[in-house]
Amino acid sequence: MAGEIFISYRRADEAWARLLHSQLRAEGVEAWYDAQVGAGQDWRIATAKALEASQIFVLLFSTNAAQSSDIAKELAAATLEKKLIIPVRLENIAPKGAFLYELASRNWVNAYENTEAKLTELAKGLAHLVRTGARDESVLPFERSDGGGHAQARTPKSMRKPVLIAAAAISVIAAFAVAAWLLWPAPRWTIESSRTFLSSAAQEGFPAFSPDGRALAYTSAVDQESRQIYTRNLAGGDGLKVTNDSYDDVSPSWSSDNAHLAYVAQKPGEPCRIMVTTVPAGEAREAGRCAEADTSSVTWQPGTEFLYYSDRSRTAGSVIVRLDLGTGARVQIVALNQAETTLGDLRCSPDGKSLLYIRQQSGAPEPVMVRNLASGMEKNLGETTGTTGSNGSAAWSEDSKTVLATLPSGIGTKIIAYPVEGRAPYPVYATATIASHLALGGGLLALETDSRRANLARASVAPAAQPDIIDPANGITSAPTFAPDGTLAFISNRSGTNAVWIMKPGAVPTLLFDFGLRRISGAQFSPDGTRLAVGVASLALGVSSLPSGNGTFKILTPDGASVASLDVPPVGVGSPTWTPDGKGLVVGDRRAQQAIRIDIDNPSQRAPVAAAGWVGVAMHGDAIFATRSDKPGLWRIDKTPKLINAKYPAAGPTLAFRGDDVLIPDFTGADGPRILAQPLAGGPDRVLAYAPGIQSKIAVNPRTGEMIYGVIFHNSNIDLLTLTKH
Repeated sequence: MAGEIFISYRRADEAWARLLHSQLRAEGVEAWYDAQVGAGQDWRIATAKALEASQIFVLLFSTNAAQSSDIAKELAAATLEKKLIIPVRLENIAPKGAFLYELASRNWVNAYENTEAKLTELAKGLAHLVRTGARDESVLPFERSDGGGHAQARTPKSMRKPVLIAAAAISVIAAFAVAAWLLWPAPRWTIESSRTFLSSAAQEGFPAFSPDGRALAYTSAVDQESRQIYTRNLAGGDGLKVTNDSYDDVSPSWSSDNAHLAYVAQKPGEPCRIMVTTVPAGEAREAGRCAEADTSSVTWQPGTEFLYYSDRSRTAGSVIVRLDLGTGARVQIVALNQAETTLGDLRCSPDGKSLLYIRQQSGAPEPVMVRNLASGMEKNLGETTGTTGSNGSAAWSEDSKTVLATLPSGIGTKIIAYPVEGRAPYPVYATATIASHLALGGGLLALETDSRRANLARASVAPAAQPDIIDPANGITSAPTFAPDGTLAFISNRSGTNAVWIMKPGAVPTLLFDFGLRRISGAQFSPDGTRLAVGVASLALGVSSLPSGNGTFKILTPDGASVASLDVPPVGVGSPTWTPDGKGLVVGDRRAQQAIRIDIDNPSQRAPVAAAGWVGVAMHGDAIFATRSDKPGLWRIDKTPKLINAKYPAAGPTLAFRGDDVLIPDFTGADGPRILAQPLAGGPDRVLAYAPGIQSKIAVNPRTGEMIYGVIFHNSNIDLLTLTKH
């Protein structure tokens, strides 16, 4: 059946093509798309042969695809060869030009809402056609239309009596008028077009529209430790550098008169500074300083001299502070004493009446909160969820009636609209890249897009400028874990879905278990290496299945067999780890705000292993170790808590051990990031290895002592989307 289906798409939509291809393979059907062109092959010849051999032509149509002359040629060839043509709309746009000519009379599969589910349904229908050899399109999830997305009008039956016709018509019109007035759907935000606004070798992010909608403030740098703020006119021209200091400057926010920008100047281990500068150029002044937090988010309340920023307090935990620029007075307006939660992505509504913020929890559902600044009343609009290396993001519509928020779709990002008055959320946009830091203004939606990849690297005994990548695959790879025989397991979405991969000594990685679009939160081999615990979200992320935070720990063998499933509470930092005897799992229970032990053979047997406030809890030998999210440090906590090392990052990666040492990721070395060995018995630490670019968990090969860690490569740009309401 190879070659029966030809998938035509634009490179920007590759993730969706890859997903459809994998869904067809799951149905037992082989399809072709140009990622299968081999090294050294002429892609034109390979494409022509695949198109000629196929019987079904699937077009993934989007704004990007509509701009491709190659796709137009493929479609014309498919029409000429009388292929069964299945157009799939990834965005709610109508065809124009050559595409209109070829597609005007065809039915469409509308997959711009619940894209994953729609592609799954399409794959099942296509597989049926391939297996039966039929061309019965009724098995496909078409929206019966006139080609432009409009439902075909039905022809009314004739009436015999003109008087009755008139009376009936008047009644029907009146009834429909009343029904339309009562039931007419509320207008929805939609995307009409998209374009890249900023794309360079530098990393651009944190877009913020000026109140007059004419300019965009943003950050730019070669890394994420030295970002500076720029402004650029939307009509064109070069960016103008606004800040020039030794800090990492982020979170720009405009004053109502377009003349000033507030922003956050931050350095690791130092309380962040709330700054104000004039635009287009002028001296920056420090308006305030965080009490404890070294990162923050700031927003300017329109029409006032009030700034709101996030901070941490020893007594109140995560807080939001209102700063009066005129008097310097500070008032704490929100306090959330939860160890693993920060309050971020602050945005005042354009009408100045409300404050939007997100209760950010790494790797977990993040409530999107709106606070009435006059009454103090708060409303939870829904949830967003962060991606690897970033939290969820949200922003106000210009009419202050809707909040748009990011939501991972498994292989990219969806943008969901949350009406503030309480109507059901709905999808607005989907992209195959990681999107964050939304901003709206001038009829546009700006978003930071990041085609990042994360790989596994090998630590080196000597300082190195670049990481030693052991597995240079596309996508996001994380959570490395070793079995005693040196077998390495990890999580990766390189195939377009979230899966566990395994690499035996001397072999290449192979897929062990595919979880589809369900989110995977962690993986860990048991001490004897016979089982692998994998944390899995209960639902794929999407507008129809917002993440609840609950999930399952799947227990697998190294051959991929499933031996047990444990229902778990919302999982916290450092999950999962095994008990030393291999009979239980230690996980962070966000609901109880403490670590618990779950018995593998009797999952109903659950008991706390640490008091509230401790995160990253792990057992080693006869001791229990933990970290905290509110301050750096590693403690032994099975007795009276004792500080072992003050350098371990707050809410750092899962603890890793090497013999009688615990490994400490240290970002402050003069020769670059490194791994320290801290004796568990106490005493000074020592430099064990160097780890340029280290971002996540360290894993130790028990056979060789080799240390593997995760490193993330960023390439962030800013896209502009035309936003309208229909």
